Amino acid sequence: MADKAEFEAELILGHKGVTAVIVPFDPEEGWSRKPVRLAQRRHGWLVTGTVNRVRFDGYIGERWGRFFITIDPELMTAAGVAVGDKLKVVVQPTNSQKVYERALEQSKVTTQPTKARADATVMKTSASRKLDE
Repeated sequence: MADKAEFEAELILGHKGVTAVIVPFDPEEGWSRKPVRLAQRRHGWLVTGTVNRVRFDGYIGERWGRFFITIDPELMTAAGVAVGDKLKVVVQPTNSQKVYERALEQSKVTTQPTKARADATVMKTSASRKLDE
């Protein structure tokens, strides 16, 4: 799989009222990358991309054997979409610190697994990096 992935997916209302699209591929297999550790026991693959041509930063999460991207209310408004609409999604992996910090916050609204993934890459926030200096 090339680094850039394009797909269409329905915007769904998921667990805990989170809106998301289901990602039709395994990012670890497709991109040969391990996930990063996010909030508490959560993990995901950092991405930048577009939803209906509107740029966003986020992550591909994994729960219950499926991969997903959360679509927050601001992105829904900017893209002019609602639950049930088909979205054109383009994503590519990134290691950006800015994207990591956004994904860290976004992940807090999703359900976390019982156990953290031991092989997830640990990244530091900008604040913790400054403490190390």
